[in-house]
Amino acid sequence: MTIKGSVAFFLSPSGDLVHVPQNHISTVIADPETFRLTKEEIQTVYDRHGEQMGVEGEPRKELLLRIVADGWIRLRRYPNKYWSITALFPSAVVQAHLHDWATQMLFGIDRFKETDPYMPVKVSTSEGESFYTIKDLAEGTCPR
Repeated sequence: MTIKGSVAFFLSPSGDLVHVPQNHISTVIADPETFRLTKEEIQTVYDRHGEQMGVEGEPRKELLLRIVADGWIRLRRYPNKYWSITALFPSAVVQAHLHDWATQMLFGIDRFKETDPYMPVKVSTSEGESFYTIKDLAEGTCPR
């Protein structure tokens, strides 16, 4: 399927693409073991912030930052705007995963294909934000 709307993924520490059907936190809650968490740990974070599990507030931010610190990469395409990528830091592994991901998205993977090679990509890491196109990442211009 050509991507026209919003779509989201995680890239695992080993580079596997995980589709996010709704939002990132609901994917984590539905399968916490994949992200090296338990339902109890997730509930504890929500309880500490006084929020109901699944709400996209401070607990979501804390849990997603924990997952990113564990080597996961968060990706979301905002319709006709840009791709947003969150990774811990621009390591060689992150560079390789983003290169592979961008190449796969331009050629099509599963049922997703990015048809605009010049779609902007905002990469946020602990070192700040960098801006590319998906074509840049596919050609090897990656966060350093």
